[in-house]
Amino acid sequence: MLRLRWESLSPSWSEFVIALFRDLEPLGHSLCEDKGTFTAEVREASTITDENHWDRTHRVSHERVLEQHREEILSFERDFDGLFVDMATFQPSAVRPVLEVVDFKRLEHKRTVDYLRLMQSVTVRKLVGRRMGLLIWDVGQTGGTRLFGGAVLASARFSQRIRDQRFQWPSYYPKTSLKHDPMARAVRIAGLNRIMQLSMACAVPPYNVLSGAWLAAIAPFTSSGLDAFKNSHKENPVDADLAAIVTTTGKGASGSPFRGHRVAQIVPAGSKAAPDAKGDLYTQVRPKIDLKPLRASFEILLSEEARELACRLFREEQPERYASLNSPDRSALAFALRRLGLRRWLFDGNEIGVHLGILNGSVRDDWSTVDNLRTGLPRPPKERPLIDWETAVAVWSRKFLPAPELVGESADGLSKAAHREARQSRNERARTFPAEQIRLSHRLRQL
Repeated sequence: MLRLRWESLSPSWSEFVIALFRDLEPLGHSLCEDKGTFTAEVREASTITDENHWDRTHRVSHERVLEQHREEILSFERDFDGLFVDMATFQPSAVRPVLEVVDFKRLEHKRTVDYLRLMQSVTVRKLVGRRMGLLIWDVGQTGGTRLFGGAVLASARFSQRIRDQRFQWPSYYPKTSLKHDPMARAVRIAGLNRIMQLSMACAVPPYNVLSGAWLAAIAPFTSSGLDAFKNSHKENPVDADLAAIVTTTGKGASGSPFRGHRVAQIVPAGSKAAPDAKGDLYTQVRPKIDLKPLRASFEILLSEEARELACRLFREEQPERYASLNSPDRSALAFALRRLGLRRWLFDGNEIGVHLGILNGSVRDDWSTVDNLRTGLPRPPKERPLIDWETAVAVWSRKFLPAPELVGESADGLSKAAHREARQSRNERARTFPAEQIRLSHRLRQL
């Protein structure tokens, strides 16, 4: 716990301090005032061990985002009402998911992707660079096609220390630095051209109850995923190869949608997982001792009032610098925090995991896709396996949908009954999902 005291603050600074700590109360920070003296207690994120501590923070921040997009949410639900499940006729056993490549130039696709992004409790920021997306539709329900979920990917960040450490890429230094290494930069660029950042893998209720996000996480590794990757380039590349997918999780380091994709079950015979993935499609990349873990940022909690107060302080105390900036908001907040002895770590939340998805072909044991990315060499065409979507759906169905008594199971005898009971329970929760909670609008405050 960090304790800070401020005495004899001007009215403007007092207003800002009060607004700042009021907004950040869900993070566990607090502020007391006694005769003009402010005392703040700041909880450093790294000292909080209770995982449930962050649940309220995520809920409040998500509600803040949803309110900002109120009209967009209501408009989509009005215009595309038929895409949502009709609970009166919904049957989990009839689910039949199919893939469609997102065309970001089509307004209905763009609106659907934007709506799905808002469904995640940790919403996706503006996508940068290349974009690729896949929508999942359920064509098995009575009454028409329903929106199941989707996956959206964007260009990977040029530098991400935990990921770069895994690929053994050296630290990047710009061309103006004496430490700049043109060869290392070329290797990095070659690798980044074959990597995408999975920004969203989600399922719409009630498919989320059936672990639909687990299936969405597989979609980029299919032939449709490869088509989407090719379309993400302005000029269709001659040698497009989506070699790896990097993703960060929001509410926990483990990342439940990225666990349990057994490569032996979902890929062609002879293909392999990454050497350290223990047979799974995704593996968590853990930072070494010299690297701090990534943490969720809850700067979204900061109200417009607090931001305007920071701008006013910045304008009053550094008018020339304020006038020289086209968009002074971020600089104003940094200025105000620095004057109070604070930094942006004030917005830090729970640790988030970095996960790496990789498929290897039937390569020799001492070489893998990671080695290709490490060296900048392209994978040979025969070492680029793809997952068959129908196979993935079949595996998902066996894992998460109710199975008749006569259907074979992958679980051993001791676990078979427990697996069947879990599926039946999941099926019942999906079948009886509250209809009023399917649409995002139920999370909006009633005006």
